[in-house]
Amino acid sequence: MSEQPKYLNLIEKFTCMTNKFNQIEKGARDYGTGILLYPSEIHLIESIGKNPGINVTAIAQKQGISKAAISQKLGKLEKKNLIERFKESSNEKTVRVKLKIKGEVAFKGHENFHSVMDSVLIRKINELPPDYINAFENLLDEINQYADSLLEK
Repeated sequence: MSEQPKYLNLIEKFTCMTNKFNQIEKGARDYGTGILLYPSEIHLIESIGKNPGINVTAIAQKQGISKAAISQKLGKLEKKNLIERFKESSNEKTVRVKLKIKGEVAFKGHENFHSVMDSVLIRKINELPPDYINAFENLLDEINQYADSLLEK
């Protein structure tokens, strides 16, 4: 039996890893509020937490989705008592968003989740030689560009 070419083994491992991370990203999680939040919800909370008073248009641009989709998601977060929408007195057209107390708890809980989850990866990356890190980063950039080209088709 002949040995499998190296690139097939690498592609197989990469596919396995991305499948596992896709599974992690699909699940809802409690970030300290007693409310299960899906990744799209907590990442919206993250955008608002990092940019208090951000407007709907800016959120849509940051998230790469339509204002209508953002408004729909904001409605769900409002019902969960995590965010608050408001209009400026100087500009009644612009809808801005801020976190409520539970939203702040979720935001901090999400930051803690990532600090714990990312610490293992950071430790491993810090053990690598700089040339290896640069080569790996370049490979990831090329894979991302390739994925972008596939999504455009």
